[in-house]
Amino acid sequence: MSEELDKKLIFTESDLILLALYTGEKKITDLRPSTGLSTTSIYNNVKKLLEYNLVEEDRKGSPGNRILRLTEKGQRIASLLKMLEEELKPKVVVLKPE
Repeated sequence: MSEELDKKLIFTESDLILLALYTGEKKITDLRPSTGLSTTSIYNNVKKLLEYNLVEEDRKGSPGNRILRLTEKGQRIASLLKMLEEELKPKVVVLKPE
C-alpha cells in the first residue's frame, strides 16, 4: 500500500471541494491546488454545491476571485468527510524500546 492515499479513489469531486473549504473560506482559484481538480470541474461542482445549499459565495470581483464558504449544512457534511479522511490515513506507529 502506498504512503499517500489517492483521495480521488474515495471521495467525489464535490467531497474534495467541501474538504478544501473545511478549514475556512477560499477563492475559487485557490481550490485548484488543494483539490487537484480542473477549473471546469471546480465550477461544475461549485454550481451543484450552491444549489444544494452546502456552500455560499461572495460574488465580488471576477468569477475566479469569488469567495466560497461552507454553509451550516455544508460544515456538518465536511466534518463527516474529514473524519473519514482521517480514518483512511495510514497510521504511523512509533515503536519504543521497552
